[in-house]
Amino acid sequence: MNPGTRRNIAVLILVSSIFGLSVGVYDVLLPYYLDFLGLSMQTMGLIFSLAALIIALSSIYMASLSDVWGRKAFYSAGVLIGAAAASFTPLARTPSLLVVAKTMREAATRFRDSLQGVLIYEFASKRFMDFFSKTRGLEYLSEGSGQMIAGSVLVLAGFSGSFYICGVMLLIASAVFFAGFREKKRASRLGQARLPLKEIFSLHLPRPLTLITLSSFVFSLGLSTSHCFIMPLFFAKKFGATVVQVSIILGLHRLSLALPLIFTGSLVKSSFKKLYILSMVYEGSALAISGAAPTLLLSSVVWLTHDVGGAGLWIPIQAGFIQRYARPGLRARDASRVRALGSLGWIFGPVLAGVLAPVSIGLPFIVSGLIVVSSVMPILALKDAPDLR
Repeated sequence: MNPGTRRNIAVLILVSSIFGLSVGVYDVLLPYYLDFLGLSMQTMGLIFSLAALIIALSSIYMASLSDVWGRKAFYSAGVLIGAAAASFTPLARTPSLLVVAKTMREAATRFRDSLQGVLIYEFASKRFMDFFSKTRGLEYLSEGSGQMIAGSVLVLAGFSGSFYICGVMLLIASAVFFAGFREKKRASRLGQARLPLKEIFSLHLPRPLTLITLSSFVFSLGLSTSHCFIMPLFFAKKFGATVVQVSIILGLHRLSLALPLIFTGSLVKSSFKKLYILSMVYEGSALAISGAAPTLLLSSVVWLTHDVGGAGLWIPIQAGFIQRYARPGLRARDASRVRALGSLGWIFGPVLAGVLAPVSIGLPFIVSGLIVVSSVMPILALKDAPDLR
């Protein structure tokens, strides 16, 4: 690996770690902030859903432009939008303004996620799965640390101070990336800068990517039913867990994803499709069981295994499949289109959680798990899965 590639990977790891720490604190505190403002669970669900809808559309356009203008500016923009979102959140006290704050927060993550894999693949395609899983694993490790300290940060700094701290961290991350990352020179494609919207938002994808997109849509519908505002509130309202206890549980949740990811890329060498399917089935099963569990200990223990045997395995495999199936000249657009269309499930999951939670606080988790299990059906039809070694 040449020095330039080594430098870029190191910068991505550092920026991802800072980003993860900030997001970890923010994501734990936001539902508590919404509850503090007296919003109903149905309103919380709508805030999360509207943000997902807006960003699903805009992220495709931004990624398409990065195919023309380059990756660095748009990746930097994503981190800066995250800083703005964190700083704006304590000023937002009405549902409409909170939708703006949540949309900006989703934009930060979506733009980065769309380009992170592309950047790594373009610099180190032969070691993509290894580098991708390590980079994402270290990001989640940092995010988990942020979630674990979120309760303490809230006690020390209050809501406003906590969100401002998150914003400052992201400003630092943006500066590090802009100063340290070296982008390859791209051939001039100015003639394509004005891409027709019909072409950008076309649903056309290679068949394998269409199947992955369908699976991702069902999966995100299921996952977002439990991994939204309801996630910390489930443990607090069903079992009476304190904000510090919940932040520790959520921090361990991220660590349970981070640690497997760090090693998955170097350890998994075969049976990629089979492992992809089995890990998604396990993830859904663990979510459903945790929602029905009668005690905090049993529920949290089972719940903390859903990423160890689930996303910690399938995330780098799915990312590798997407990059291998994406068309070289349209790599960012294809990758973003898969993630954007697949993530449309996030529009409906929080609303579903808001409807189910008043019936039974554990019901969103149970339904979440069942939907996640069903998301493997399109992957079963995926033929000639690539070898990611």
